[in-house]
Amino acid sequence: MSINHKTISLVLGSGGARGLAHIGVIRVLEREGWKIGTIAGSSIGALIGGFYAAGKLDDYADWVQELTEFNVLRFLDIAWGGAGLLKGEMLMQTLQAFVGSHRIEELPIPLTIVATDVLRRKEVWLQHGELFDAIRASIAVPTVFTPHVVHGRPLLDGGILNPVPIAPTLQDPTEATVAVSLAGVAKKLGGGSRHTATPPVKRQRNRYHEKIDRFIDQLQARLGMGDDHEEGDTPNLTLTDTALLSLDAMQASIARCMLAAYPPDLLIEIPINTCGAHEFYRATEVIKAGEEWTERALERFTAG
Repeated sequence: MSINHKTISLVLGSGGARGLAHIGVIRVLEREGWKIGTIAGSSIGALIGGFYAAGKLDDYADWVQELTEFNVLRFLDIAWGGAGLLKGEMLMQTLQAFVGSHRIEELPIPLTIVATDVLRRKEVWLQHGELFDAIRASIAVPTVFTPHVVHGRPLLDGGILNPVPIAPTLQDPTEATVAVSLAGVAKKLGGGSRHTATPPVKRQRNRYHEKIDRFIDQLQARLGMGDDHEEGDTPNLTLTDTALLSLDAMQASIARCMLAAYPPDLLIEIPINTCGAHEFYRATEVIKAGEEWTERALERFTAG
């Protein structure tokens, strides 16, 4: 099947910071001549898809690649006693300033944002209304961010029930469906089976820096953002660690079922160990990984 100028439905899956790989995926697809005719996204896939449909993805990519670990922590405003650990107001205000005000039905690319109505226990397809309201609902990771009310309903992360939302694209008048799953088998680009993170560079620190580092360590412990563990270690999991890892495992299982039920024409899988769900400060390398895994998937697709 020729890929030149093919119009596709693009499905962008959920998976936290791994979703920054979606940016690399889109860049390669465009470079190779694919035309994105429609988009469906859950969670981070909804954010990237929404920013792309609104013509703001490059601005977001530039911003997120400037983030440091400390910058990320600055956006984490704790919601004491709320329905989630974080209110997310600082982060959401920043993101909304980037994307601006748009109605989904008026975007140049048809867009479906998937969220979860946990009270009614069903997924919700948002295809009308304020774009950022829909994004805010779809990225509301349970126990981490507070739910977002849309049309009178408190909504949470779309990945809870549909981490790879292919179903909304089944009636699209496009020539092919390309799905991006962020729950691929753990591997590295060099062909091995285990990801090995580059150890941080040790630096000289004065007392002021040490106080900042201690504060960050305490905040990370509160939010479940501790260091990665090598294989064989016994991890000391916080409540948030447990919740996020459980969600990741659940989404990976659901994604496999969804992909079996609705197989796309092309599946691009981003390994689950590409980065941690919170590691948005690794944007540059994650975007690059998205580009490289997409190039590999296209090579297999065209060879077949």
